[in-house]
Amino acid sequence: MDTIRHTMSGGGAGQPRTLVVVNPASAGDRTGKRWPGLRDALSNAGVSFDVHLTTAPDDATVATRAALSQGYGRVIAAGGDGTLNEVVNGFFAADGTALNSDAVLGLLPSGTGGDFRRTLGLPTNPVKLASIIAANRTRRIDAGRVHYDDPSTPPRQFINIADCGVGGEVVARVNRSGNKGGGVRGTAVFLGISLRALTTFGGRPVRLTIDGETIERDIQNVVIANGRCFGGGMRIAPGAELDDGRFDVVVLPALGRLRTLTAVPSVYRGAHIRQPGVLVTRATTVRVEPLDERPLLFDIEGEQIGVAPATLTCLPGVLTFCAP
Repeated sequence: MDTIRHTMSGGGAGQPRTLVVVNPASAGDRTGKRWPGLRDALSNAGVSFDVHLTTAPDDATVATRAALSQGYGRVIAAGGDGTLNEVVNGFFAADGTALNSDAVLGLLPSGTGGDFRRTLGLPTNPVKLASIIAANRTRRIDAGRVHYDDPSTPPRQFINIADCGVGGEVVARVNRSGNKGGGVRGTAVFLGISLRALTTFGGRPVRLTIDGETIERDIQNVVIANGRCFGGGMRIAPGAELDDGRFDVVVLPALGRLRTLTAVPSVYRGAHIRQPGVLVTRATTVRVEPLDERPLLFDIEGEQIGVAPATLTCLPGVLTFCAP
């Protein structure tokens, strides 16, 4: 693990040994420009830390695993939801075994969607973020694991949301567009591509097994949520809790083009769950199987990773998160 040593003189008492994993390319390279301000805010708050700048996909996962093996007690992701997901996966071995459930996971949000920070209520101001890290208040939270039937795709952990259907199509298109940015721009990118995907996706027949109960239906999206938001602020699972030991499962039915477009604003308010045909339930295990030959793509924390069939399992209280 190639880290850049950052030494802060004075302060830092009682702080765990900390690595900040920075993805300078996230938010259309804005995180790299924002990092000096975040770095200075951490130092001024009395946090001593080392830094790892990522250079390639999954680099954050490798760096996090190495840090935990070297005795770091806290790893902070500086970047978007995708960077956070890579760091989360670094808290687990390749076979899914938790490496150190007492080690602390933190977040300095700076990405395209910024959806996980919305559930936690994290600010974006560097000084306020640094004060949260310095206080080191923690809470136990759940995670999810996706195990794909395709052996060429490794299992994946997540802490916000996994979904398949039109959501997977949207993130695949966002990532191909090369037009990812943060804040208002990021929300606009997601919204524009979502609208185009929603009007062309139609529906897909699937078999869902939810805590042992099987249903078959035509779906637009199947959402397995630990957090509440995805897609740059859509409140897809407004009742989800990070520490209740269960997923919130939201199944959106296949709709016509007009009904799809008119339903989009309700998702930002979380009001879609009251719409006819929308299934909302809670579960610890969900299996998704497509019933035709078309690929059903998974969206894992804003990245398109894997295809159904797959089984998703809730991992209660497996992570310790630094949060207000």
